[in-house]
Amino acid sequence: MAIARGVLGHVVLNVRDLKKSERFYRDILGMAVSGRNRRTKMSFLSFGAEHHDIALMELPRGAKRIGGDGVPGLHHFCVYVDDDKAVDNLYPVLQKRGIDVVSGPEILEVAQNRSVSFLDPDGNRVEVACNRNKFVRRRRARRK
Repeated sequence: MAIARGVLGHVVLNVRDLKKSERFYRDILGMAVSGRNRRTKMSFLSFGAEHHDIALMELPRGAKRIGGDGVPGLHHFCVYVDDDKAVDNLYPVLQKRGIDVVSGPEILEVAQNRSVSFLDPDGNRVEVACNRNKFVRRRRARRK
């Protein structure tokens, strides 16, 4: 039986430097650290509604990143914001910090969302896009 309704729970990323990646997600996306597992070298970060939206797991030194040799890897993940200005205001921050911008800010052809994509310290592509409808639905659901 297929899943009738689903919501993305979280994304876990392999990273080379846990502290550097944690700092990136706090400073650039405004996430808060909600937990750490020092034994497994993991950090859990949240936007506030869930325990964690993103988890970071440090690879052992010298480990090859999974993704080459014909094994598909993560293309990108997206964080929705409720206003085009949030996308546009992020762009100068990325430039000032020397973060590689892959695309945008731009209006996406299919979804018609305002979007900017950039790379985290490990080369994972992160997209921040405006999706007002997602926030309108959530506000309506809270009122009921």
